[in-house]
This record gives sequence, structure tokens and C-alpha cells, in this order.
Amino acid sequence: MNNYEQNFICPKTKTKLVLSEDGKTLHNTSEAEPLSYEIDEIVDLTFPKELFEQDRKERVAYDDAFQRYDRGVTWVFESLNADEQENREKMCSLLNLKPGMKVLEVGAGTGKDSELIIKGIAPNGEAFLSDLSPKMLQLAKQRLQPDGVTVNYFIANGTYLPFEDNTFDAVFHFGGINTFAERKEAFEEFNRVAKVGARIVVGDESVPAWLREEPTYKTLMKANPMFADEVPLQDLPKNIGNFELHWIFGFGYYVMAYNKTAVKPEVDVNLQIPGKDFEDNWRLRAEKK
Repeated sequence: MNNYEQNFICPKTKTKLVLSEDGKTLHNTSEAEPLSYEIDEIVDLTFPKELFEQDRKERVAYDDAFQRYDRGVTWVFESLNADEQENREKMCSLLNLKPGMKVLEVGAGTGKDSELIIKGIAPNGEAFLSDLSPKMLQLAKQRLQPDGVTVNYFIANGTYLPFEDNTFDAVFHFGGINTFAERKEAFEEFNRVAKVGARIVVGDESVPAWLREEPTYKTLMKANPMFADEVPLQDLPKNIGNFELHWIFGFGYYVMAYNKTAVKPEVDVNLQIPGKDFEDNWRLRAEKK
């Protein structure tokens, strides 16, 4: 049985949620900004209720395509000469999953990666699976048969996550970040809800620079311009470490993996250069430029 009040907070105000007497609505406890969220078969914690146009279009598209989505994705990977299962296993291995972990997947879709995540944290793990498309998430809920793992489903916008800071041992998102209306803010949210040391894995379409002039990849990018998207390195939070960047699925997709750190990295620009009989360091050299 879902314990909504224990599992979630208001995605906007970050205040506690209280379940209505009829069990159909969650209300936040903010006097300044009272908000409510509906519970149907899956709790809907979407904020804002009126989505940005780009996010709204994505929700409509996925709700429309949920029944044929898996077949279409498999065709994409076959066209890239990529083994879908092998590549999904490689992505999920970057999470460094262990039994008993608490993991968040943003954009779970129909649950293909969720299945591997659940397996990796069994027994005694806890998975939180979200998607902006109710129909996609409903399909995932129907197909997944978790054994020894608690699975919580919720509809949400990845830019406004309904959790306290430092909640998860790992965070995963694949296949949607390029279309997020507030992408930089979403990366910050992934980091916020992750514990210090947690592994975060994110990926989407992007052909690497060294293949963009190859005929077949030029055709791919022309047919679907999202394959020409750049890896959003500029949107990453500053307090991360152990960064990895891989191209997978036949060099049509990237996947980034990194750990949340307690502080952002810095360099010692004042360290004296050894062997000099006068003061010299990076800061002084920069000041002369």
C-alpha cells in the first residue's frame, strides 16, 4: 500500500503533503502557496499544472504512442546496429547498483530500464519510477513484476521532484533530457535529491563530432534533428566528480555518469611554482594577460 505522505513532498513548495479524508487528493502544508495533487491509479505530482508548451507536447506525444512505443524504440536500435538489451545493461551498470539501494528513475517510460534497476537493487531495495506521461507509466506498472523490491510510481515533471534533499543512492534518466523545457534546472534537481556520493546517470540522442560528416549519420540527423543535439555539458551541476561520457546504441546516443560531491572542484591558483627564485603562480600569470 502506498504511503504518499511518507514518500513524497510538494514538488513546488517542498513542504509536507497531507492525504484528504477520501484518499483522492494530497494537499501541501504551505499557507503561502496552497497546492493539491490528485490520486487516481497513480499519484499525479506534476508541477506546474500548466506545463511549458514543449513539455506539454512531449506528454501528448508519449500518451498517444505508448502502445507502439516499445516496437518503435527497438526499430531505432536495430537501425543503429545496436543490441538493445546489451546497451541497456551497460547503461544501468554505470549506476553501480547494490541490494537495498533507494533509486529514482526520472522518465521510466514503459519500464525497460526500470526492470534492470529493480533487479540490481534486489533484495530489499526501493525504486521510485516517474514519467510525465500517465499512459506510459501505467504500462510500466502493468508489465513490471518486482520481487523483493518496493516500487513507487508517480507522475511528475523532472524539473520539480517531490523529494527532500539527499534522498537517493542513485538517480537515472535516459531518453528525454534533450527535450526538457528547463534542462539545466532538471540537472540541478537530479543532484539535489541525490545523496552526496550517489551515482547519477543521464543520456539521450547525440551523434559524436567525429561521425557527423559520415553519410549514414548525416541522413540520421536530417531525418531526426534530435540526433544532432549536443551533449548538454554546460547544464551539469558544478559539484560533481568521477565524470564519464560514453556513446552507446551505435553512436547515436550518449550517456553521462558522475557522482554528486559535497563541494564543487577548485584549483590552487596561488601555489608557488617550484624552482623559481621569485614569486610565480597561476594567479600572477593570469593577471599579466
